[in-house]
Amino acid sequence: MNLDEFYELTEQLCEHAIGVNADYAAVDLIANHRVWLLRADFAPFIQRGHYASGEPIAAIRWQAAHTALQRGQLPCSGSEADVLSIAASLGAGIRISLRHVLGNLDHANIAHVVRAIGLANDTWPISTKDIL
Repeated sequence: MNLDEFYELTEQLCEHAIGVNADYAAVDLIANHRVWLLRADFAPFIQRGHYASGEPIAAIRWQAAHTALQRGQLPCSGSEADVLSIAASLGAGIRISLRHVLGNLDHANIAHVVRAIGLANDTWPISTKDIL
């Protein structure tokens, strides 16, 4: 997949998820991570179709992707697995342990996860005045 296809797919996924904060947050996280959507072995977990108007639409089959990950069918690094698990939790309500998935993430991925949590909770962007 080239970058133009990546951006087109991301747009289709976002359009499908818009209106459901957790779904949109899951798509935002997986897109900003820039690993899974570019992998050929992840393509079977992306359901594609068209609206009645002919416009393309796409959705991620989160449960199926997470199951494949757990069965070792999607070889990856620990942080890649953790990002996919967090996104699947947001996108499909899959139970995960934050204690187990946050330890492998670098600063960039933690930032993506924090953004996703804020989007899911409709509190993004988070202002420091709200914290301090």
